Amino acid sequence: MKAGSRPQYYRIRRMVQMVREGAETGYLANSSDFMKEFEVSRRTVARDLDFLRDEERAPLAYDDARHGFRLTDETYTLPPVRISRKEAFSFSLARKLLAHYEGTPLHLDMRSVLDKIAESLEGDVTIDPDWLSEHVGVLPEDRVRIDPDVWAQLSGCVERREAIRATYQTFDGRVSEYELHPYHLLAYHGNWYLLAWNVAKARVATFALSRFRRIEPATQNFTRPTEFSPEAYARQAFGIVGGEEPIKVRLLFEPKLAVYITERQWHPSQEFRTRQDGRVEMWLETTGRKELVRWVLSWMPDVKVLAPKSLRDRIAEKLRDGLRAQQ
Repeated sequence: MKAGSRPQYYRIRRMVQMVREGAETGYLANSSDFMKEFEVSRRTVARDLDFLRDEERAPLAYDDARHGFRLTDETYTLPPVRISRKEAFSFSLARKLLAHYEGTPLHLDMRSVLDKIAESLEGDVTIDPDWLSEHVGVLPEDRVRIDPDVWAQLSGCVERREAIRATYQTFDGRVSEYELHPYHLLAYHGNWYLLAWNVAKARVATFALSRFRRIEPATQNFTRPTEFSPEAYARQAFGIVGGEEPIKVRLLFEPKLAVYITERQWHPSQEFRTRQDGRVEMWLETTGRKELVRWVLSWMPDVKVLAPKSLRDRIAEKLRDGLRAQQ
């Protein structure tokens, strides 16, 4: 959300917080600080200040000597935010879903944010949010622990558009050196991934944050292409893997899988057709092969690859390798 689009209830709470922080630091926030913080006009700030004084009875006073606002009564607090039963349910569920990110730097940041929201709701919620724990549960999926230093370093490079040199361990254990232009961070199935331009291969590739072994700046900045879209990349990929030439895939599932396969969104381009014998045909087009192969193998022997031949041959090869490993 852009700062300027933040609603008034957010702005006035942040204003009071900034005034309190000024009392602790010695620098008192003024109208110019509020304008910069929220990216709004001086007129909007004036209306918010009037609302605080007139509607919320905030004891705000302007200190001419220190050129900023202070509270004449330090014990003043804004009244809690009123929320509906439905909103309380959604908020409580959000706190439970946060468990998926435990062990990542994001978990600490988001937990702090939600705790602050909870404090503002205390005493005026129409229901007790803790009641949700009695009725709704969230089973955490498997997740990878991310080194906070790796998270901080890569997120900073994405923001500042700084190229990096990195030592990276691939899925099969190989360790290689890369020169990368970090484009975007993406969460998927319990891990975080970096979408980055691979300079050597001249294409966008996906890198798991948990597999970086060394990162150092390449002492240069880059310009991310305006045509790059992380949303478009994710739509074209299968799972988290993409970046290759697109292929048109046609699969045939046995009747026992029909309900499970058709009720889920596996890929944005997917289409289904149910045959008279109950088997289901599935079509999709994707730029990701590696994860697609693993996904198809997970449904064996109840799926058949109708097209393309290259995918059918790869699946057959993997099956032969698996049989040999069991002998």
